[in-house]
Amino acid sequence: MTCTPPAENVGGDAAREADIDNQTPPATPLSIVGLANTYEAFGMVINFLSVSLPFSHFELGQFAGIIRDQLVQGHNLAAITDANEMVGYVGWLHTSQANAELWSNDMGPLRAVTDGTHDAAALTVVAASEQQATLRLIRGARTLHKGMRVYFKRGYDGQVRPARKASVLNFG
Repeated sequence: MTCTPPAENVGGDAAREADIDNQTPPATPLSIVGLANTYEAFGMVINFLSVSLPFSHFELGQFAGIIRDQLVQGHNLAAITDANEMVGYVGWLHTSQANAELWSNDMGPLRAVTDGTHDAAALTVVAASEQQATLRLIRGARTLHKGMRVYFKRGYDGQVRPARKASVLNFG
């Protein structure tokens, strides 16, 4: 599932508007957008994640490929301020519920389902420098996956914490 085409050009050519965030405006105005597959978007995400734990400690090669795939497939959202500063990013992978259950319980690797038969999404990259962005990004990702279970692992500063919930089911 991908975001809707751009209604406005937030963040230069790097972003396409996602009409998924109709909440009360926060103290600092943020736009929640799906990023387009451009060099500018790739640079924005890598730049943001390079100073966000735990991603700032990752080796670039494999991680950059994950981000590139999320941009190519439209499996991402970003929180952008009015000053065009990225303050949050979430990226996901389409998968099966069975595989996501194993992954979320550290019992197996996460595997993509690319043939359109996925019944779940796994949030694999979540980072925000502003607390208000986290909830809005996750809410946006859930909105884009109505009727599917969305899986995630909770971690703070690189440490995975025991999950209160490892998934949520989104009703359409």
